[in-house]
Amino acid sequence: MHVLALFALALAAPRAHAFEARSSMGAWTPRQVERDYVLPKGWLAIELAADSKTTGAVRDENGARSALDEGTAWHYSRLWLKVDQGFARRFMLYAHIPLVHAWLTNDEGANTSTFALGDIHTGFWLQPWLARRGVLALQVDLKAPSGVEWPSDFIGGANNTSGFLTGTGITNLGAILHARQQLGSGLALRGCVGYVHKFPQVVGYVIEDEGFGNGWLSAGDETRVGLEVQLQAADAWAVDLGARYSHRAVYRMGNSGQSASSLVLETIANSTGDFVDTGLGVSFSPNQHFEAGLDLDYQLMGSDTRLFGHLGLEEFSPQPGLTVTLQGVLRW
Repeated sequence: MHVLALFALALAAPRAHAFEARSSMGAWTPRQVERDYVLPKGWLAIELAADSKTTGAVRDENGARSALDEGTAWHYSRLWLKVDQGFARRFMLYAHIPLVHAWLTNDEGANTSTFALGDIHTGFWLQPWLARRGVLALQVDLKAPSGVEWPSDFIGGANNTSGFLTGTGITNLGAILHARQQLGSGLALRGCVGYVHKFPQVVGYVIEDEGFGNGWLSAGDETRVGLEVQLQAADAWAVDLGARYSHRAVYRMGNSGQSASSLVLETIANSTGDFVDTGLGVSFSPNQHFEAGLDLDYQLMGSDTRLFGHLGLEEFSPQPGLTVTLQGVLRW
């Protein structure tokens, strides 16, 4: 009898599958302009996003656009797998994994192309207050090297490799403070300020002139500021317009024969940088389980992008141009 009672109780217990609500899940906010930075507790979001940029120019030492050779174009695309998990009411975990396709084309057919894993981002969001017109949230982001930071070869010198790098070889740890103030039923103002520390590491693309191997690189720490206006055009449609500023501190290099504790690095001349980007985004969320979006981002201003440009390292030397991003999200 006890077994039959337990069996009947199990059959009567509430069950939920994908796209079915569970009693432990937090409530979903349908309008994008009112949503918190963290997913409700118990929610899982899986996103596929693809971004792509094509440009025929770099920026010189004065930050001015300088055209590449006629018929030459730089293409940089990424396919992202993004997983977000509402771990608790005010806490969200995430992992963002990119596949990078970098290639250079010209009229002579001497094209160079690389398709490989990019650096992976993991981290968390913490939002102390929920469902308010004004909220704050802290994002902590760890970027881990993918291991794809070694040039394909050095035939003809370091500037003549047969492929591009899709990873920086550098570990980043960033802290970004986000704020949102809802100005009305269909309007919100968002802002962020953050700092990213980049740990010095031995990387494959720094070669010692008179040493025995690869050298240390200390990539410049980065300061970020962003401002965005979000308009809820309709219940399912939202439009975002924003601008972002980033400052990269000086880059330095050293020999790998030294230990990290006593590392002496030499400054790379003209390696600091300031960049300003503007963006326009449109998102469509017909229900709580699906969302699609289109983003357009354009680099308004920048510093010299030639230092790491020949290696294809967009994180260090983001080339000027328009980036188009398409994304689709499934949530349950």
